[in-house]
Amino acid sequence: MCITKSNKLLLLTYAFSPLQAPESFLVAKSLSKIDDYKIDVLTLDYEDLGVSIDNSLNHYIKENFQKIFRIKPQSWISKKVFNYLRYASHFPDKFGIFNNLIFQKANEINVNKYQAIISWSQSHSIHLAALKIKKKFPQLPWIVHLSDPWADNPFLVRYFGYKIIQKPLEKKVIKNADAINFTTNLTRLMVMKKYPKKWINKTYVTPHSYDLSLYYSSYKKNDGKLKICYFGNFYGPRNPINFLKAIEKIHSSDNNFFKDIIFQFIGKWVGNENWNIGDINLPKELVIYEKPISYLDSLKRMLNAEMLLILDAPFDLSVFFPSKLVDYIGAKKPILAITPEGSCADIVRDIGGLVYSPDTLESIQNGIIAAISSLRIGKPLGKFNNINTTKFSNEFVSKQYHLLIDQVINR
Repeated sequence: MCITKSNKLLLLTYAFSPLQAPESFLVAKSLSKIDDYKIDVLTLDYEDLGVSIDNSLNHYIKENFQKIFRIKPQSWISKKVFNYLRYASHFPDKFGIFNNLIFQKANEINVNKYQAIISWSQSHSIHLAALKIKKKFPQLPWIVHLSDPWADNPFLVRYFGYKIIQKPLEKKVIKNADAINFTTNLTRLMVMKKYPKKWINKTYVTPHSYDLSLYYSSYKKNDGKLKICYFGNFYGPRNPINFLKAIEKIHSSDNNFFKDIIFQFIGKWVGNENWNIGDINLPKELVIYEKPISYLDSLKRMLNAEMLLILDAPFDLSVFFPSKLVDYIGAKKPILAITPEGSCADIVRDIGGLVYSPDTLESIQNGIIAAISSLRIGKPLGKFNNINTTKFSNEFVSKQYHLLIDQVINR
């Protein structure tokens, strides 16, 4: 039977609106302006999984995507069971339990009618579902998007056996995919150095993006206070303890230095990493912690901050492009990044932000002092280089994806 191809693409992902996850927002923005293709989505029905939901992009999704096929989880997967799977499943992650359902649905909707499929992680298990589709339909072009490294993820390799399990899975995917897209060149080099040199010829680098249409302002006066805000979750070695200790040390030597400053942390802390802020002695009104808010509300709050903050784990080199960073760029606010050398540091410097190492309390203190001093004189050192920020707009990034897709389809 001859299949007539359309101008349609099928996106496969376990992170899509209304799941409250950075990847849900990233994929929606990055693929929203590919005008010559219509994109259907194959994803999960999250209703019974006990995950956090964010409906703020519902209208945006409706405007920019076509059909959304949502897989209903197996009846035996309760909220409690699904939560437990994060401790039990590393093949490659707990979402792998749905891979057969994804494959079955892809067959049901006649996946071979699409011009190409795009599998997008997190979570990486979606690529194994796409691999199964590719093996059944070898002529169907397949693009893999890796927002974070897989087998080499420095947040996860510390777990016993992680890399041994993940590397063979990653290798199968990279070997069989027609194209692999990364968000930074350092991530590409980290992942691909393990594989035959010729495989790098099918790799691309396309960054995260912001969409200016999602920002709206209702400016609130801060009563003379300067707000420095952090948006996002803390987990593992990425936590604010040393940053708070640096604030404490500055405050203990000059209790007037922060007289007009408020630090706000909006998000949640994940895991049990012996984080203890009870011993840190700071004025109650200086540091404020808030629960997660919706994605659109977070963009609004960014516009009301005087400076936006990035706190990264103290790795020797960081290949990551934090999802919050691209939203900060869209907000066009000064940025203070406490981050190692690597992708994030390079991007922040390129757009005119402040970068300080997380390795020592002294370095973090220097970053805090420089940032606040510049805010007070009204000439933030972290002021944006607007020319260098436009390359992260989804108008520009979607064009890059368009070129990538065209090249893969027309090979």
